[in-house]
Amino acid sequence: MENKEIELKKFEDEYMIKVKGGKYKPSFANELKEVFDIEVCKYLTTQKMWLEVMENNPSGFKGDNRPVETVSWWEALEYCNKLSEKYGLEPVYELSKSSEGTLMIKELEGKIVSPDKANFKNTEGFRLPTEVEWEWFASGGQKAIEQGTFNYIYSGSNNIDEVAWYYENIGKFDVASTKNVGLKKSNQLGLYDCSGNVWEWCYDATKFIEDIKTIAYTFNL
Repeated sequence: MENKEIELKKFEDEYMIKVKGGKYKPSFANELKEVFDIEVCKYLTTQKMWLEVMENNPSGFKGDNRPVETVSWWEALEYCNKLSEKYGLEPVYELSKSSEGTLMIKELEGKIVSPDKANFKNTEGFRLPTEVEWEWFASGGQKAIEQGTFNYIYSGSNNIDEVAWYYENIGKFDVASTKNVGLKKSNQLGLYDCSGNVWEWCYDATKFIEDIKTIAYTFNL
């Protein structure tokens, strides 16, 4: 266990950013939502990271430091669980009935609850962010609010070319591709590629995501 704790500390120092919580009104809500303090990976999950944990690489645009893609929502949950196990943390998701479309949440002390009753403050392992959490840290969180930059059009800038890879600057206008993570400017919190490169899975779903959870598409986590 001690070795896993050391490895977890190294992983956190290299990849994770501590994000202070706060209250804000998301773009998809009419009321204030609260976000608690969380840790977020500063990069999109790379193919190298995915391969080390899952022992496969489904990506169409190969490259160790490119974001993993062609990953379904359920596969993203499985990755989070296996990453938790790698570092000696209690996995968040109970996936024994995932083939039936049933998900349960593992809280601390072995308590298993339905997703609608889950309190992620009572979980330990890696997980997907909620939509409220994602928009909070992608917009720069409390730091951006204090700077007056929370409402940038893109994550970290009003200039898309500063912070994002997209079809017009990816290299070839008529060829879809991805780029290595972390090459563009980070946002106010030090997070990269929250705009552009690939789409990202969140835990909770809009109607659109609910319809495509089982599809392995060019989304990242």
